[in-house]
Amino acid sequence: MVKVIANTKGYIGGVVRELGEEFNVDDELWADEKKRPKWVRPVRAELFGGKGDHDGDGKAGGSKPSLPAGPVDIPEGWQELSAADRKALARALSGQAVANAKDADAVIEAEAARRNPAASSEAPKPEGNGVHEALGGPAPDWVMPGAQAPQPVTD
Repeated sequence: MVKVIANTKGYIGGVVRELGEEFNVDDELWADEKKRPKWVRPVRAELFGGKGDHDGDGKAGGSKPSLPAGPVDIPEGWQELSAADRKALARALSGQAVANAKDADAVIEAEAARRNPAASSEAPKPEGNGVHEALGGPAPDWVMPGAQAPQPVTD
């Protein structure tokens, strides 16, 4: 099993996974490049058996460390950074290059939410589909059985 983090909301294994959620993916699925989910990234410690790929050659170890040692801090107001700086920060956080600033923002937001779930801007999820909580009661077109006495039909 490979431990991964969702970069965006996605569906795998019969479960909808939320942004930043950590879960496991079968080794068979992860080994197949075509079937591997593109919306997840491996947890950093899981890359190369926990040893890390320092020079980007796809092998553990390396001659020059390309990622900073230890945890990377996410600065306050990271949204104001240039696109290149946000991409560099996302690469440092995930260990993988990102294609554009939008992907970089998703990686940074997911990592920030994972580190500090209390600061996440997401509202708590209601049970069920949320209609009951939103309306403060059952839907208005629904009448509880037995609430009205049956009326005889007259023609």
